Amino acid sequence: MSPAEVVAIVMAVLVGVLAGVLVATLFSLKRALREVRDAVELLHSETLPLVEELHGAVDETVDQVMRVDRLISGAEVLEERVDSATRFAYRTIQSPVVKAMAIGAGVSEASKRLRGKAKGPAPIKQTRRAQRSKS
Repeated sequence: MSPAEVVAIVMAVLVGVLAGVLVATLFSLKRALREVRDAVELLHSETLPLVEELHGAVDETVDQVMRVDRLISGAEVLEERVDSATRFAYRTIQSPVVKAMAIGAGVSEASKRLRGKAKGPAPIKQTRRAQRSKS
């Protein structure tokens, strides 16, 4: 056997071993890819119902938020109406009540004078500011 034949045999054996390693690696890679594909399919089958359930929950939450918004809007309108009705009632009642109280106080004072219980107008109370200015 010549050295060229020995080198050719060694190279053939080496190429055969490398081809075997390559085939084994490819089978291992194929098995790993199958496992990844199965895991992706399992993940897909488990997450789709969860996503659908989440979508339903989001829709329900949006409906509830819209309902709360309508309630708040209605409460604001009601508040404005009550506020305007209160202002109207205050303006409507305030003037006649003040006048009636003034008339009542005047009639009471006049009746006291006519009966002789009070002599002259009642003394006016001085405010603290007026008392300080005198000192």
